[in-house]
Amino acid sequence: MNYHSSSIHTNVVTHNKQASWQNHWMQLHQSWRSEPMINIERQTFLRQRLALSADVEYSYFPLKDVSLCRADIEWLLAAHDEECGPIHWFDPLLPKRAGLDLRGANLRHVDLRGLPLNGMLAGLSWTDWLSASDEQRELAAAHLEGARLDGAQLVCASLNGAYLSRASLRDVQMSNAALGGAFLDGARLAGACLQETNFTEAHMSAVCLSGADLSGAYLIRAHLSGADLSHANLMQADLSYTHLEDADLSHAHAEEANLAVAYLQRADLRHATFTGANMGGIHLEGANLSRAHLETVSFNGRSLTVLDGADLSGAHLEGANLHMAHFQGANLYRAHLEMTDLRAVSLQGANLAYAHLDGADMDMAHFGSCDVDPEDLARIRRWLPNFPSSLPEARLDGTLLVSL
Repeated sequence: MNYHSSSIHTNVVTHNKQASWQNHWMQLHQSWRSEPMINIERQTFLRQRLALSADVEYSYFPLKDVSLCRADIEWLLAAHDEECGPIHWFDPLLPKRAGLDLRGANLRHVDLRGLPLNGMLAGLSWTDWLSASDEQRELAAAHLEGARLDGAQLVCASLNGAYLSRASLRDVQMSNAALGGAFLDGARLAGACLQETNFTEAHMSAVCLSGADLSGAYLIRAHLSGADLSHANLMQADLSYTHLEDADLSHAHAEEANLAVAYLQRADLRHATFTGANMGGIHLEGANLSRAHLETVSFNGRSLTVLDGADLSGAHLEGANLHMAHFQGANLYRAHLEMTDLRAVSLQGANLAYAHLDGADMDMAHFGSCDVDPEDLARIRRWLPNFPSSLPEARLDGTLLVSL
Protein backbone atom coordinates (compact mmCIF):
# COMPACT_ATOMS: atom_id res chain seq x y z
CA MET A 1 0.00 0.00 0.00
CA ASN A 2 1.26 3.53 -0.85
CA TYR A 3 0.87 5.90 2.07
CA HIS A 4 2.31 9.01 0.38
CA SER A 5 0.44 11.82 -1.33
CA SER A 6 -0.16 10.68 -4.91
CA SER A 7 0.54 14.18 -6.28
CA ILE A 8 4.12 14.14 -5.04
CA HIS A 9 5.06 10.52 -4.59
CA THR A 10 5.13 7.59 -6.99
CA ASN A 11 6.61 4.15 -6.66
CA VAL A 12 9.95 5.63 -7.75
CA VAL A 13 10.63 8.96 -6.08
CA THR A 14 12.66 11.18 -8.39
CA HIS A 15 15.78 12.92 -7.15
CA ASN A 16 14.24 16.37 -7.67
CA LYS A 17 11.10 15.59 -5.66
CA GLN A 18 13.17 14.05 -2.86
CA ALA A 19 15.41 17.12 -2.77
CA SER A 20 12.42 19.46 -2.75
CA TRP A 21 10.96 17.69 0.26
CA GLN A 22 14.27 17.88 2.09
CA ASN A 23 14.44 21.61 1.38
CA HIS A 24 10.89 21.96 2.65
CA TRP A 25 11.73 20.25 5.94
CA MET A 26 14.87 22.36 6.32
CA GLN A 27 12.73 25.50 6.10
CA LEU A 28 10.55 24.08 8.89
CA HIS A 29 13.66 23.39 11.01
CA GLN A 30 13.07 19.65 10.71
CA SER A 31 16.37 18.73 9.13
CA TRP A 32 16.05 15.15 10.38
CA ARG A 33 13.21 14.55 7.91
CA SER A 34 13.87 13.26 4.41
CA GLU A 35 10.66 11.53 3.28
CA PRO A 36 7.54 13.03 1.65
CA MET A 37 4.53 13.73 3.84
CA ILE A 38 2.25 10.72 4.37
CA ASN A 39 -1.23 11.10 2.88
CA ILE A 40 -4.33 12.16 4.83
CA GLU A 41 -5.68 8.63 5.00
CA ARG A 42 -2.52 7.40 6.71
CA GLN A 43 -2.45 10.39 9.06
CA THR A 44 -6.03 9.68 10.11
CA PHE A 45 -5.23 6.03 10.75
CA LEU A 46 -2.22 6.89 12.93
CA ARG A 47 -4.14 9.58 14.84
CA GLN A 48 -6.88 7.06 15.62
CA ARG A 49 -4.34 4.57 16.90
CA LEU A 50 -2.57 7.19 19.03
CA ALA A 51 -5.90 8.26 20.59
CA LEU A 52 -6.10 4.85 22.27
CA SER A 53 -4.43 4.48 25.67
CA ALA A 54 -1.74 1.90 26.31
CA ASP A 55 -2.46 -0.80 28.89
CA VAL A 56 0.60 -2.66 30.12
CA GLU A 57 -1.38 -5.17 32.18
CA TYR A 58 -3.38 -6.32 29.14
CA SER A 59 -0.45 -5.83 26.73
CA TYR A 60 -2.32 -3.31 24.60
CA PHE A 61 -0.27 -0.67 22.83
CA PRO A 62 -1.52 1.81 20.20
CA LEU A 63 0.87 0.74 17.44
CA LYS A 64 1.19 -2.93 18.31
CA ASP A 65 1.50 -5.09 15.16
CA VAL A 66 1.40 -2.00 12.93
CA SER A 67 4.02 -1.97 10.16
CA LEU A 68 5.67 1.45 10.02
CA CYS A 69 8.00 3.06 7.50
CA ARG A 70 10.39 5.98 7.93
CA ALA A 71 7.80 8.48 6.62
CA ASP A 72 5.39 7.30 9.32
CA ILE A 73 8.01 7.76 12.03
CA GLU A 74 8.91 11.23 10.78
CA TRP A 75 5.26 12.27 10.86
CA LEU A 76 4.80 10.74 14.33
CA LEU A 77 7.82 12.66 15.60
CA ALA A 78 6.55 15.96 14.21
CA ALA A 79 3.08 15.36 15.69
CA HIS A 80 4.40 14.03 18.99
CA ASP A 81 3.20 15.46 22.29
CA GLU A 82 0.53 17.71 20.72
CA GLU A 83 2.95 18.76 17.99
CA CYS A 84 5.68 19.78 20.43
CA GLY A 85 7.86 17.57 18.27
CA PRO A 86 10.67 15.16 19.14
CA ILE A 87 12.70 15.26 22.32
CA HIS A 88 16.27 16.43 21.80
CA TRP A 89 19.07 14.97 23.87
CA PHE A 90 20.01 18.42 25.23
CA ASP A 91 16.40 19.10 26.33
CA PRO A 92 16.41 19.60 30.16
CA LEU A 93 12.93 18.01 30.21
CA LEU A 94 14.20 14.81 28.56
CA PRO A 95 13.89 12.66 31.72
CA LYS A 96 10.29 13.88 32.22
CA ARG A 97 8.94 13.72 28.66
CA ALA A 98 8.03 10.38 27.10
CA GLY A 99 9.11 9.70 23.54
CA LEU A 100 7.23 7.85 20.82
CA ASP A 101 5.36 4.75 21.98
CA LEU A 102 6.40 2.14 19.42
CA ARG A 103 5.85 -0.88 21.64
CA GLY A 104 4.96 -3.96 19.63
CA ALA A 105 5.39 -2.15 16.29
CA ASN A 106 6.96 -3.71 13.20
CA LEU A 107 10.01 -1.72 12.05
CA ARG A 108 12.00 -4.55 10.50
CA HIS A 109 14.65 -3.30 8.03
CA VAL A 110 13.34 0.30 8.21
CA ASP A 111 15.81 3.14 7.62
CA LEU A 112 15.72 5.28 10.79
CA ARG A 113 19.17 6.83 10.44
CA GLY A 114 19.73 10.15 12.18
CA LEU A 115 16.26 10.40 13.71
CA PRO A 116 15.72 12.01 17.16
CA LEU A 117 14.14 9.05 18.98
CA ASN A 118 15.12 10.05 22.50
CA GLY A 119 12.89 8.60 25.20
CA MET A 120 11.35 6.16 22.72
CA LEU A 121 9.34 3.24 24.11
CA ALA A 122 10.14 0.10 22.09
CA GLY A 123 9.69 -2.21 25.06
CA LEU A 124 8.47 -2.02 28.63
CA SER A 125 9.99 0.58 30.92
CA TRP A 126 12.46 -0.86 33.40
CA THR A 127 9.94 -0.59 36.25
CA ASP A 128 7.27 -2.45 34.29
CA TRP A 129 9.83 -4.93 32.94
CA LEU A 130 10.88 -6.14 36.37
CA SER A 131 7.32 -7.09 37.41
CA ALA A 132 6.04 -8.26 34.00
CA SER A 133 5.50 -11.85 32.91
CA ASP A 134 7.45 -13.30 29.99
CA GLU A 135 4.35 -12.99 27.81
CA GLN A 136 3.87 -9.33 28.70
CA ARG A 137 7.52 -8.63 27.92
CA GLU A 138 7.25 -10.38 24.57
CA LEU A 139 4.07 -8.59 23.48
CA ALA A 140 5.53 -5.16 24.27
CA ALA A 141 8.76 -5.69 22.33
CA ALA A 142 9.13 -3.77 19.08
CA HIS A 143 10.65 -5.55 16.09
CA LEU A 144 13.65 -3.69 14.69
CA GLU A 145 15.56 -6.61 13.19
CA GLY A 146 17.86 -5.36 10.45
CA ALA A 147 16.80 -1.73 10.99
CA ARG A 148 19.24 1.08 10.20
CA LEU A 149 19.65 3.42 13.17
CA ASP A 150 23.11 4.78 12.46
CA GLY A 151 23.59 8.21 14.04
CA ALA A 152 20.12 8.15 15.61
CA GLN A 153 19.44 9.63 19.04
CA LEU A 154 18.03 7.12 21.53
CA VAL A 155 19.01 8.75 24.82
CA CYS A 156 16.91 7.42 27.72
CA ALA A 157 15.03 5.10 25.34
CA SER A 158 13.31 1.97 26.72
CA LEU A 159 14.13 -1.03 24.54
CA ASN A 160 13.86 -3.78 27.12
CA GLY A 161 13.25 -7.05 25.29
CA ALA A 162 13.26 -5.33 21.88
CA TYR A 163 14.40 -7.24 18.79
CA LEU A 164 17.43 -5.57 17.20
CA SER A 165 19.29 -8.56 15.76
CA ARG A 166 21.55 -7.56 12.85
CA ALA A 167 20.46 -3.93 13.20
CA SER A 168 22.95 -1.19 12.36
CA LEU A 169 23.45 1.35 15.17
CA ARG A 170 26.84 2.81 14.32
CA ASP A 171 27.59 6.07 16.16
CA VAL A 172 24.16 5.99 17.80
CA GLN A 173 23.60 8.22 20.85
CA MET A 174 22.02 5.83 23.37
CA SER A 175 23.29 6.79 26.81
CA ASN A 176 21.08 6.00 29.82
CA ALA A 177 18.91 3.73 27.67
CA ALA A 178 17.42 0.44 28.90
CA LEU A 179 17.98 -2.70 26.82
CA GLY A 180 17.49 -5.39 29.45
CA GLY A 181 16.89 -8.74 27.80
CA ALA A 182 17.05 -7.14 24.34
CA PHE A 183 18.08 -9.19 21.31
CA LEU A 184 21.11 -7.63 19.63
CA ASP A 185 22.84 -10.67 18.15
CA GLY A 186 24.99 -9.60 15.22
CA ALA A 187 24.08 -5.91 15.63
CA ARG A 188 26.64 -3.23 14.73
CA LEU A 189 27.23 -0.55 17.35
CA ALA A 190 30.75 0.58 16.46
CA GLY A 191 31.50 4.02 17.90
CA ALA A 192 28.17 4.15 19.74
CA CYS A 193 27.71 6.31 22.85
CA LEU A 194 26.30 3.91 25.46
CA GLN A 195 27.27 5.56 28.72
CA GLU A 196 25.39 4.08 31.70
CA THR A 197 23.15 2.08 29.36
CA ASN A 198 21.52 -1.01 30.86
CA PHE A 199 22.15 -4.25 28.91
CA THR A 200 21.35 -6.61 31.78
CA GLU A 201 20.78 -10.15 30.43
CA ALA A 202 20.78 -8.86 26.84
CA HIS A 203 21.51 -11.26 23.99
CA MET A 204 24.52 -9.80 22.16
CA SER A 205 26.51 -12.64 20.63
CA ALA A 206 28.78 -11.54 17.75
CA VAL A 207 27.77 -7.90 18.31
CA CYS A 208 30.23 -5.22 17.14
CA LEU A 209 31.00 -2.63 19.83
CA SER A 210 34.41 -1.63 18.55
CA GLY A 211 35.31 1.85 19.81
CA ALA A 212 31.99 2.19 21.63
CA ASP A 213 31.73 4.17 24.87
CA LEU A 214 30.25 1.82 27.48
CA SER A 215 31.60 3.62 30.52
CA GLY A 216 29.41 2.95 33.53
CA ALA A 217 27.19 0.61 31.50
CA TYR A 218 25.43 -2.41 33.02
CA LEU A 219 26.07 -5.69 31.20
CA ILE A 220 25.28 -8.04 34.07
CA ARG A 221 24.68 -11.60 32.81
CA ALA A 222 24.63 -10.37 29.22
CA HIS A 223 25.64 -12.79 26.48
CA LEU A 224 28.46 -11.37 24.36
CA SER A 225 30.26 -14.48 23.14
CA GLY A 226 32.27 -13.71 20.02
CA ALA A 227 31.60 -9.97 20.40
CA ASP A 228 34.00 -7.29 19.15
CA LEU A 229 34.79 -4.80 21.94
CA SER A 230 38.21 -3.84 20.66
CA HIS A 231 39.19 -0.27 21.66
CA ALA A 232 35.91 0.05 23.60
CA ASN A 233 35.62 2.19 26.74
CA LEU A 234 34.38 -0.04 29.59
CA MET A 235 35.61 2.07 32.47
CA GLN A 236 33.57 1.39 35.65
CA ALA A 237 31.18 -0.82 33.67
CA ASP A 238 29.51 -3.77 35.40
CA LEU A 239 30.25 -6.99 33.51
CA SER A 240 29.70 -9.37 36.40
CA TYR A 241 28.58 -12.86 35.32
CA THR A 242 28.79 -11.71 31.69
CA HIS A 243 29.56 -14.23 28.94
CA LEU A 244 32.43 -13.00 26.77
CA GLU A 245 33.81 -16.29 25.49
CA ASP A 246 35.96 -15.81 22.34
CA ALA A 247 35.29 -12.06 22.49
CA ASP A 248 37.77 -9.44 21.28
CA LEU A 249 38.63 -6.90 23.99
CA SER A 250 42.04 -5.99 22.64
CA HIS A 251 43.08 -2.42 23.50
CA ALA A 252 39.87 -1.95 25.51
CA HIS A 253 39.88 0.33 28.57
CA ALA A 254 38.10 -1.22 31.55
CA GLU A 255 39.67 0.53 34.52
CA GLU A 256 37.76 -0.09 37.77
CA ALA A 257 35.24 -2.28 35.93
CA ASN A 258 33.46 -5.14 37.68
CA LEU A 259 34.18 -8.47 35.95
CA ALA A 260 33.44 -10.73 38.91
CA VAL A 261 32.67 -14.29 37.76
CA ALA A 262 32.73 -13.18 34.11
CA TYR A 263 33.44 -15.77 31.43
CA LEU A 264 36.23 -14.78 29.06
CA GLN A 265 37.58 -18.14 27.95
CA ARG A 266 39.76 -17.80 24.84
CA ALA A 267 39.05 -14.07 24.76
CA ASP A 268 41.53 -11.64 23.19
CA LEU A 269 42.59 -9.08 25.80
CA ARG A 270 45.93 -8.06 24.33
CA HIS A 271 47.02 -4.57 25.39
CA ALA A 272 43.74 -4.09 27.27
CA THR A 273 43.72 -2.02 30.49
CA PHE A 274 41.94 -3.35 33.58
CA THR A 275 43.77 -1.41 36.28
CA GLY A 276 41.85 -1.49 39.58
CA ALA A 277 39.16 -3.82 38.21
CA ASN A 278 37.38 -6.54 40.18
CA MET A 279 38.05 -9.93 38.56
CA GLY A 280 37.21 -12.22 41.44
CA GLY A 281 36.14 -15.63 40.18
CA ILE A 282 36.74 -14.73 36.55
CA HIS A 283 37.25 -17.47 33.94
CA LEU A 284 40.15 -16.79 31.56
CA GLU A 285 41.11 -20.27 30.39
CA GLY A 286 43.11 -19.95 27.19
CA ALA A 287 42.66 -16.17 27.06
CA ASN A 288 45.30 -13.91 25.54
CA LEU A 289 46.31 -11.17 28.00
CA SER A 290 49.67 -10.43 26.44
CA ARG A 291 50.88 -6.98 27.55
CA ALA A 292 47.57 -6.29 29.25
CA HIS A 293 47.52 -3.90 32.22
CA LEU A 294 46.09 -5.52 35.34
CA GLU A 295 47.78 -3.46 38.05
CA THR A 296 46.09 -3.64 41.48
CA VAL A 297 43.35 -5.89 40.07
CA SER A 298 41.58 -8.07 42.64
CA PHE A 299 41.23 -11.68 41.50
CA ASN A 300 40.05 -12.73 44.94
CA GLY A 301 36.38 -13.62 45.40
CA ARG A 302 33.93 -16.29 46.48
CA SER A 303 34.85 -18.38 43.44
CA LEU A 304 38.36 -19.32 42.35
CA THR A 305 39.92 -17.25 39.59
CA VAL A 306 40.91 -19.43 36.65
CA LEU A 307 43.67 -18.50 34.18
CA ASP A 308 44.81 -21.99 33.19
CA GLY A 309 46.53 -21.98 29.81
CA ALA A 310 46.22 -18.20 29.52
CA ASP A 311 48.89 -16.07 27.82
CA LEU A 312 50.04 -13.28 30.16
CA SER A 313 53.43 -12.69 28.55
CA GLY A 314 54.60 -9.17 29.30
CA ALA A 315 51.41 -8.43 31.24
CA HIS A 316 51.45 -5.94 34.11
CA LEU A 317 50.01 -7.34 37.35
CA GLU A 318 51.88 -5.18 39.86
CA GLY A 319 50.10 -5.12 43.21
CA ALA A 320 47.34 -7.48 42.04
CA ASN A 321 45.62 -9.86 44.46
CA LEU A 322 45.91 -13.36 42.95
CA HIS A 323 45.41 -15.33 46.13
CA MET A 324 44.58 -18.97 45.29
CA ALA A 325 44.23 -18.28 41.55
CA HIS A 326 44.84 -21.08 39.02
CA PHE A 327 47.64 -20.48 36.50
CA GLN A 328 48.32 -24.06 35.47
CA GLY A 329 50.11 -24.15 32.13
CA ALA A 330 49.88 -20.35 31.82
CA ASN A 331 52.49 -18.25 29.99
CA LEU A 332 53.87 -15.54 32.30
CA TYR A 333 57.05 -14.91 30.35
CA ARG A 334 58.45 -11.50 31.34
CA ALA A 335 55.23 -10.72 33.20
CA HIS A 336 55.36 -8.00 35.86
CA LEU A 337 54.29 -9.46 39.20
CA GLU A 338 56.05 -7.07 41.56
CA MET A 339 54.38 -6.78 44.98
CA THR A 340 51.70 -9.26 43.86
CA ASP A 341 49.81 -11.53 46.25
CA LEU A 342 50.56 -15.04 44.93
CA ARG A 343 49.72 -16.99 48.07
CA ALA A 344 48.54 -20.54 47.41
CA VAL A 345 48.54 -19.89 43.65
CA SER A 346 48.67 -22.94 41.35
CA LEU A 347 51.53 -22.43 38.88
CA GLN A 348 52.26 -26.00 37.82
CA GLY A 349 53.54 -26.10 34.25
CA ALA A 350 53.52 -22.30 34.02
CA ASN A 351 56.23 -20.36 32.20
CA LEU A 352 57.63 -17.69 34.52
CA ALA A 353 60.89 -17.24 32.67
CA TYR A 354 62.30 -13.74 33.20
CA ALA A 355 59.16 -12.73 35.10
CA HIS A 356 59.44 -9.87 37.60
CA LEU A 357 58.55 -11.12 41.08
CA ASP A 358 60.19 -8.50 43.28
CA GLY A 359 58.36 -8.27 46.59
CA ALA A 360 55.71 -10.82 45.62
CA ASP A 361 54.15 -12.91 48.40
CA MET A 362 54.41 -16.55 47.23
CA ASP A 363 53.64 -18.31 50.50
CA MET A 364 52.22 -21.79 49.78
CA ALA A 365 52.43 -21.23 45.99
CA HIS A 366 52.57 -24.43 43.92
CA PHE A 367 55.40 -24.64 41.38
CA GLY A 368 55.94 -28.43 41.20
CA SER A 369 54.79 -30.99 38.65
CA CYS A 370 51.32 -32.54 38.96
CA ASP A 371 48.59 -34.58 37.34
CA VAL A 372 45.71 -32.27 36.50
CA ASP A 373 42.52 -32.98 38.41
CA PRO A 374 40.06 -34.77 36.05
CA GLU A 375 37.31 -32.19 36.60
CA ASP A 376 39.74 -29.33 36.00
CA LEU A 377 41.09 -31.06 32.91
CA ALA A 378 37.59 -31.47 31.43
CA ARG A 379 36.88 -27.78 32.10
CA ILE A 380 40.15 -26.62 30.52
CA ARG A 381 39.94 -28.92 27.49
CA ARG A 382 36.59 -27.45 26.58
CA TRP A 383 38.59 -24.39 25.52
CA LEU A 384 42.06 -25.90 25.01
CA PRO A 385 41.53 -29.42 23.61
CA ASN A 386 45.26 -30.26 23.67
CA PHE A 387 45.91 -29.23 27.26
CA PRO A 388 48.14 -31.93 28.86
CA SER A 389 46.87 -34.18 31.63
CA SER A 390 50.27 -33.99 33.40
CA LEU A 391 52.20 -30.79 33.98
CA PRO A 392 55.93 -30.33 34.63
CA GLU A 393 57.44 -27.99 37.19
CA ALA A 394 57.00 -24.31 36.52
CA ARG A 395 59.72 -22.75 34.39
CA LEU A 396 61.62 -20.18 36.44
CA ASP A 397 64.85 -19.60 34.50
CA GLY A 398 65.97 -16.00 34.52
CA THR A 399 63.40 -15.14 37.19
CA LEU A 400 64.51 -13.24 40.24
CA LEU A 401 62.62 -14.67 43.25
CA VAL A 402 62.72 -11.96 45.86
CA SER A 403 59.69 -12.64 48.06
CA LEU A 404 58.41 -10.70 51.05
